[in-house]
Amino acid sequence: MTPSSDTASNAGPEIPIGPAPEVNLITGAPLSEGVAGGDRPVAILVSNTPNTMPQRGLAGADALFEMVAEGGITRLMALYADKDAVPQTGPVRSARDQHLQFAMPMNSIIVHIGTSIYAENLLNHYHYATVNGMYLGSTSFWFDDARQNAGYGESHCWFTDAGLIAAGMEKNQIPATGASQQLFDFVPFDSAPVVPEAGDAAEISFSFSEVSPVSLSFDASASRYLKNAFGAPQMDELTGTQLSFDNVLILFAPVKLKNPDDLNNLVTDFTLESGTGYYCYGGKYCAVRWVKGDPEDALHILDEAGNTLPINVGKSYVAVVGTEWENTLTLNGVSPAGDAANANDAADAANAGEGDAAQGGEA
Repeated sequence: MTPSSDTASNAGPEIPIGPAPEVNLITGAPLSEGVAGGDRPVAILVSNTPNTMPQRGLAGADALFEMVAEGGITRLMALYADKDAVPQTGPVRSARDQHLQFAMPMNSIIVHIGTSIYAENLLNHYHYATVNGMYLGSTSFWFDDARQNAGYGESHCWFTDAGLIAAGMEKNQIPATGASQQLFDFVPFDSAPVVPEAGDAAEISFSFSEVSPVSLSFDASASRYLKNAFGAPQMDELTGTQLSFDNVLILFAPVKLKNPDDLNNLVTDFTLESGTGYYCYGGKYCAVRWVKGDPEDALHILDEAGNTLPINVGKSYVAVVGTEWENTLTLNGVSPAGDAANANDAADAANAGEGDAAQGGEA
């Protein structure tokens, strides 16, 4: 559907969030020149199907989230710490509530074209204003006629960039600064990286569904993971480079259908309270637990004992995968499923022990 040019709600976010850290909110690195503490990051929803590729702008993102939207197809959310340096990015698609629950705690400027009814309800509940192409049209989005002429569908031809986003923010009176939170608890940028020690993870492979396989290979020469999707390297059309990341997190969450009795409604419902997963860095991995909770709550990664696990500074890929697909994960060709279960059991035992101690109980 072609976006219209009507104006959207001017209501601002009302989410309880902490003070803005003086580091890059998405990577944990020192702030780039021209970026100040308190500048809001940008979150853009991007299509991710074989007939959409190659996408643009993803190589410039500071982090990339991937989650199923519906029918087994995933949607990407690209995060940029510097709103004034967002490259041409897209194809931009509609927002889903599961993605928004990771963008909103950082007070992100959310950029999308349309929403599911569930995402719309979530945004309305929090009075959260966004840059929405259904209302802003060509004010904030550019239609690539050449791409459509090359055979791409109309909905796969809309893009945005820093200037277009700024125009939408001005029209909708969306503030550029505000209190925020970091994406992760990071290792200090002036400290050495902390490499996981549970085992080798130079090759990572898993599936979101029967139609959405993913793999990542560690490139030792660049010290980064290279991402593949649908059996081929996932490329950025602007740079001609394969998507690459310092950190890889695979987090498992219960996923079901919003309306299982409606065969025409395949929209997914994620339970984003807590779960298990894996953290990969430097070709190594460890089992983790993750905790989130309410939509406005930040994501926290925990170690086997239930303590905060700082994530290394750098670009991150975060896959939130349905628990029923956990058995598809292999690290260097081996399933690590037992490690995640052990991490969960150890953290539960540690939490129980803390509770006993607080109550004066006996071991």
